[in-house]
Amino acid sequence: MAFAATDEPSADASVSVEEPPLPFKARVKRMILNSSAVLAPSFTANKLAHRYLQSDHGYMVDLAHGRQRFDVSTIGQDMAVLHSSGATAAEDAPRILVVPGHDGHYRQFVRLMRTLEKKGAWVDMVALPGHLYPEKTICSMRDMTEAVKRAVQENGPYDAIVAHCVTANATLFALRDGLECPKIVLISTPLDLPGLVRFGGQQYGLSGRCLDRFVDRVSELGAPYALDTPWKPIAKERSEDLLVVHARADYAAPVEHIYEIDGLWQGAEIAVFDHGGHNTILNVKSAVNRIADFLIPANPPSQ
Repeated sequence: MAFAATDEPSADASVSVEEPPLPFKARVKRMILNSSAVLAPSFTANKLAHRYLQSDHGYMVDLAHGRQRFDVSTIGQDMAVLHSSGATAAEDAPRILVVPGHDGHYRQFVRLMRTLEKKGAWVDMVALPGHLYPEKTICSMRDMTEAVKRAVQENGPYDAIVAHCVTANATLFALRDGLECPKIVLISTPLDLPGLVRFGGQQYGLSGRCLDRFVDRVSELGAPYALDTPWKPIAKERSEDLLVVHARADYAAPVEHIYEIDGLWQGAEIAVFDHGGHNTILNVKSAVNRIADFLIPANPPSQ
């Protein structure tokens, strides 16, 4: 079932602005990159693919200096599950797992987590590989998919999973691989993964052969979860309750792709909001409330 959700204006609504010209040093770096892309396209593509899959975050450092408090459970090398400290939900309350997108920060989800906790849920969050510490390690589609599966295996079962951006795709792969969870929320989902990665390469200034090799290399680093893996066959086989949340002005994941889910995933609900963007949708109050009401309805259906 698809519907558009009209929400109130938000201070974080996406606004198109003209980008300022690059500083001198940035222009020099871009010139060097352009030369490298022409002279050594494979080498350049490989280097930038690794950089693209690295995060700038170090959760453990940020948590030590921030106001948000979590208990940390490691679930393997360089990944963990964060549990809200001081949570007071009932023992039999719904358990929800939040999965930030690649290079996403836990602060993006504080509003959603607090809303869910006020409705009586336990809420955990995945810290993806490469996001716990400042050291640069890659986080590929394989790493993200394995993190979702391991988080559920070692800390589940969960009543719902909420995933943002490319971890929504990773969650689809995990479900295909046998992951079980009755409710799924996918936020800002880029169903055209090769297109998203190509866009990222273009932001580096790549084009032509080097850009093609960049996309191929990012896909190879995530094997066996190739970027161009068809998602529609996965959707057709699913029976979980699904809510898809998207901003109409999402620059990274065109909203028109989202409507293709309707009719494939049985019973899927699609909520498109006029305010917010790819990341800022998580600050739109009506979008957060829509997610919370889907996960924890005020009057749950009788069994």
